[in-house]
Amino acid sequence: MGGLSVAALAGVVSASFRPGALIGGSYGTDAWRRLLSDQGFLDAVIFTLRAAFIATTASVALSIPLAMALRRSTPFARGLVALPLPVPHLVIASVAVLWLGPGGVVDRVGDTLPIIASPFGWGVIVVYILKEVPFLTLLMLAAFGEDDRSREEAARTLGATRLERWRGVLLPQLARPTLLGSLVVAAFVVGSTEVPQVVGPLSPDALTTWSITVVRLRGPVARPDAAAALVVTSIIVLALAIAALWSGMRLTSPRAPRDRNGDDQ
Repeated sequence: MGGLSVAALAGVVSASFRPGALIGGSYGTDAWRRLLSDQGFLDAVIFTLRAAFIATTASVALSIPLAMALRRSTPFARGLVALPLPVPHLVIASVAVLWLGPGGVVDRVGDTLPIIASPFGWGVIVVYILKEVPFLTLLMLAAFGEDDRSREEAARTLGATRLERWRGVLLPQLARPTLLGSLVVAAFVVGSTEVPQVVGPLSPDALTTWSITVVRLRGPVARPDAAAALVVTSIIVLALAIAALWSGMRLTSPRAPRDRNGDDQ
C-alpha cells in the first residue's frame, strides 16, 4: 500500500511539471506559475486552512470537558460517545444536509440556518466537529489511568485546589493525546474531499475539490494545474503527519532519571 501511494504521488508530481507526459511532452514550471497566480487556488488554500484550524480547535475545546466528565463514567456512557466513530464522514454530511439544508427538517420548522454551503465553510466545520469530537474524547480518556487518580487524590489530600489539580495533574496527561489528535484531525480535514463536496460552498473550493472543479471548467488543459494543487495538498498533509509522528515519538520516549544535581544517573 505504501509503495502504491508513493507511486501515485510521483505520478502527480510528474504531471505537474510535464503537462504532455502521455504524449512525450517536455518538463516545465508553467503549471506552477499559473497555480500560484490563480486567485481561486489561493482562496481554496485559505478556505481549507481556516476550516482545518477552526474545526480542530473547536473539537479540542469540546473534547476536553467531555473527557473530564466521562473520566469515571460507565462503559455504556463511553460507548455512546464512540457511536459516531464508525460512521463515514459522507453519511454525517448527508444527514447534515437533510436536517440543516434548504427544505430540510429545520427549514420546515423555521428559517434555514446559514450553515450548508456557507461561503465561510460552516457546514464543513460543523460536520468535522461532529465526527472528530468523539475521536479526540476517546483519545483523552485513554490517557487517564489509575495512577492519575492516585496522584489527583494525593494532590487533594495535600490541599491542592481544583484548579491546581487540573493544572498540575490532569492537564499534563491530556497534552499528549491532544497534540497527536489535533495533528491527525487537521491532516484529515486538509486531505478530505467528500465533506466539502456535500456541504461546502460552490465558491470558494477546498483544496481537494478545486482540482476537480478546475478540470471540469477548463478541460484537460488544466490537468497540470490540478496536479500541482494536489501536490500542495499532499505536502501539507505529509507535513502534519510527520509532525504527529515526531511529536508522538518525542512524547513517548523514555527520559533518563536525574539526580539532585540534574545529572543523568
